[in-house]
Amino acid sequence: DDFLATGWRLRWEKRLPAYLDWQRAREAEGWRWNAAETRVARALPLVDGGSVELYGRIDRIDRHIHDRSAALYDYKTQAPALIRKRLADDVQLPAYALMHGAAAQAAYVALDGEAVESLASAGDEAALSEAAARQGKRLGDAFDVLYAGAPLPANGANSVCQWCEMGGLCRSEFAV
Repeated sequence: DDFLATGWRLRWEKRLPAYLDWQRAREAEGWRWNAAETRVARALPLVDGGSVELYGRIDRIDRHIHDRSAALYDYKTQAPALIRKRLADDVQLPAYALMHGAAAQAAYVALDGEAVESLASAGDEAALSEAAARQGKRLGDAFDVLYAGAPLPANGANSVCQWCEMGGLCRSEFAV
């Protein structure tokens, strides 16, 4: 009875062979499904002695059969090219790695395209750990400034703001 759910099911059925090929390739590399829709959280310490909780839900976590290292995945119903364009500025995967605490890999799984593809924003475990630490520091610093009384900054891009009539939503109309 749900038109959108039916549309998604039909779309997914077309993508299923590519997804299974991706799954088989991951298993050949030693990765096994471990958990799905996993809630993760981390308290970020603040300079005033308090903390703020960062939380999220990771779509999928795999474990490697040899060293039990973790790979974090976020499914995207987008083409790999669109995801690739945003990877340099990615904050979601490093935040997931920060909250998880011990991930060897984190990647988006692009479900639209000729083949299902994993796209990571960090090249290896050390780079992912460094990106996670930077993300934690950036968020902690932002909350420290906000709790000290600074106004919440606008999140619009100037190139878009000049045409947008919704400045109240992103706070650009209230920028100091």
